[in-house]
Amino acid sequence: MGTDWVPAAVRDGAEPREVASLAAEHARLAHLLGLTSRPRPAGTDEDAAARRFRDVDRRLRGLLLVDGPPFRVMVVGRNPRFPPEWRDAAWTTLPPREAEEAYGRWRGWYEHVRAGRMRHYLERLRAWDMARDLAEIQRELTGAARAAEGRANAWARKPRFLQAREDVLALPPVPAVPPPGPVPGSAAQDRPQPGQDERWEAVVRHAELLGAARRAFNRSVPGGYRCGWSLWEGDAGAEDPWLEEFFEWLAAVVRTGRGLYLWA
Repeated sequence: MGTDWVPAAVRDGAEPREVASLAAEHARLAHLLGLTSRPRPAGTDEDAAARRFRDVDRRLRGLLLVDGPPFRVMVVGRNPRFPPEWRDAAWTTLPPREAEEAYGRWRGWYEHVRAGRMRHYLERLRAWDMARDLAEIQRELTGAARAAEGRANAWARKPRFLQAREDVLALPPVPAVPPPGPVPGSAAQDRPQPGQDERWEAVVRHAELLGAARRAFNRSVPGGYRCGWSLWEGDAGAEDPWLEEFFEWLAAVVRTGRGLYLWA
């Protein structure tokens, strides 16, 4: 089951501060329960969090009129075109005014990006995203290489596997890349930062090294040990039909004075 937004109007007489408070708690609990893009925190009491979530959800829905076709939150919440803090903040209920403001912000950013603006910020964003994805791929690959150690199967004794495994375990760490920094308020504020080109080049080189090690390892092991490759390799400035469909959907929602309820 995915996490969706559903059009929602605030009921007459509902106190805006109560709606905002419940929406914030609703989103916090959704994060704790792994219903958003954030990793589930270690040590979460899932039973207690689930009970609390059901109670808050019931109270929040009591203040809203929820009706209409849903749309996946990941259209923004996992879209690599958007700044990470915007993605993270998307996983929540948005009352009507906040939904209208978010629509303008998201659409304005997309139009900037499609027009080729914000390129310095986007280069830093892509390097940061790619470094995080590479680190996850390398953790998975290293784990698979260690899990295969000492297997008695014939493939585990072949020189090809032994060399591939050694190469995986000898991989250097993924280059450290800082977050992309504050979101530029305008194209004029989009300026390069020292070292961003060098960091991007270092990440690309590591991707090539990791990709070669992964391919050699996958060729030497049976299917259960093979590792995938989950890098976004698109162009941020390219057309995004799904996002444009979302904008049409959201424009109709805000035109009618409604907001977005987080259905998780």
